[in-house]
Amino acid sequence: MRIPLRPAVAGFWGGAVILVAAAAWGVTRVLVAGVLYGEGEEQLVAATGLGAEGLRASRELPLDSVAGILAMSTGYRVSVFDAELTLIADSDLGPGHVDTVPDRSRRTEVVGALGRVSASSRRTSALDARDYLFSATRVYWQGAPVVVRFGSPSASIAEAASRIGRQVALAVLAVGVVAFLFVDRAVGGVNGSLADVRRLLARLGSGQPPGPRVRLPRVTELARLASAANRVRGELEEQVASVSRERDELAQLMDEVGEGLMALTDDARILRINPAARELLGVFEVLPFAPVGSVVRDPELRDLLEASVIRREARREVTVGDRELQVRTKRGTEGGSVVLLVDITEIRRLEAVRSDFVANASHELKTPLTVIRAAAETILDEELPTELRHRWLRSIEGNTVRLQRLVDDLLDLSRYESGAWSPERKPFSADRVARSAWQELESEAARRGVDFRIPGSGEGLGDEAAVYQIFRNLFENALRYVPEVTGRITVEFEAVGDHLVVAVKDNGAGIPAAALPRIFERFYRVDAARSRKEGGTGLGLAIVRHLVSSMGGDVAAESTWGSGTTVTFTVPLHKVAKKGVVAT
Repeated sequence: MRIPLRPAVAGFWGGAVILVAAAAWGVTRVLVAGVLYGEGEEQLVAATGLGAEGLRASRELPLDSVAGILAMSTGYRVSVFDAELTLIADSDLGPGHVDTVPDRSRRTEVVGALGRVSASSRRTSALDARDYLFSATRVYWQGAPVVVRFGSPSASIAEAASRIGRQVALAVLAVGVVAFLFVDRAVGGVNGSLADVRRLLARLGSGQPPGPRVRLPRVTELARLASAANRVRGELEEQVASVSRERDELAQLMDEVGEGLMALTDDARILRINPAARELLGVFEVLPFAPVGSVVRDPELRDLLEASVIRREARREVTVGDRELQVRTKRGTEGGSVVLLVDITEIRRLEAVRSDFVANASHELKTPLTVIRAAAETILDEELPTELRHRWLRSIEGNTVRLQRLVDDLLDLSRYESGAWSPERKPFSADRVARSAWQELESEAARRGVDFRIPGSGEGLGDEAAVYQIFRNLFENALRYVPEVTGRITVEFEAVGDHLVVAVKDNGAGIPAAALPRIFERFYRVDAARSRKEGGTGLGLAIVRHLVSSMGGDVAAESTWGSGTTVTFTVPLHKVAKKGVVAT
């Protein structure tokens, strides 16, 4: 049997329910309004920052057009003020407006943005007498500071807070005394949910880790509020992750770039430096924000980098140690500078080699051509004796042959260096190829009484025609410098590891120690006069070097002045198994 409540008790509980409902309405309205105002301000500040970037990127458009575009894309009211706090563009007023506000200092958010880059306020607008949430930030537009301000009417926030408060109060009244304990617990749950939302927004606003997501309460509006807070949390996490990903990608890109890159702050401190720049500067580790003067030792480069944060841009070639660096600097639009370091040492070396090659080739071609021309002019003399005519004709013939050999060697060298030729990889008998190459020189060797010996044998793996040319060039050089009658040329073979080592030895005049490092250069001659007299082009050893390196080997020379020369080159060794099966 149900016992009705006494009037006094019912009145007490009724009053209590009303009091609780009223308190719930007031507390809910205040808390929700605070949360919604905070969320609105957070979104407005974010939109203002993006709007400032859009204004900075739209320098060629009229301000009214930019304000209208930003308003359409964001849904906020967009205003632009100059440094005198004068309204110069407004998305609601449109073009041709006149700023009629007498006391412009009331625009506290604009004043604050001019003083500290960004500011926010919640106040009544003097233009339309409506309550707004304002967020403003300073930006440089066409060289002058302006303030872009985003505004959102706050009436909807107050209405939403009141609506949620009324719904909570009505829910409390509907439940009544019978559900008082449930309502009490529900109110406690509401406060807890609001506290969770407030704590979440507070953590997000202070830049702390957002922590766990807010659990959705059973109250619909509060669930929507909690869901909105969770959505803000997720969007912020995505934005942070996107920024972090872009930062990491940029850092990885800088690290992978082959040229040196440096980013300097406004006061010439190193904000970022990639490994290539550290290698070019000869430093292993750079402390964050270290002054560039403490890292770069070269005074010319140091002065250039320190001045890069002041000068708009610069480009100069600087010698740092044994490197030639091309340095390009560009001052950033927001301060600091970016420095590009390019190692052009090899480029300058190749330019010097090319210049030397052209000069040497021109000189080598000019010599026989001069002789041929002089001989031809002499032969034209009709009264020239027959013996002299024959002598000049033989001179023309000899220089023509020399000129032909020079052109042939130049063409061969060009073909090898350009990569147009690739060697074969086949087994060959090195001693047989050496004897074949010597056969073309046997008559000259016999005339001079030069002894030629191949005491051993060897099996190589490579291009037989290239090895033939190597032997031919080495034999011609050796035959050119060995003495007559007592001259001796010997070819020796030795298997060392996976390579066949071939040594061509002679007992000629030898090579001075100072000239040894250069004998494989193009057109370099130890005895230029004798080499030209014997028909040498100065390209034989350069061709030998390219042929050997193309087959994966090395070439070197050893000599003592007056005691002969030994030129050694290697080719891959061809190995033969014991049962006759060829193994390579």
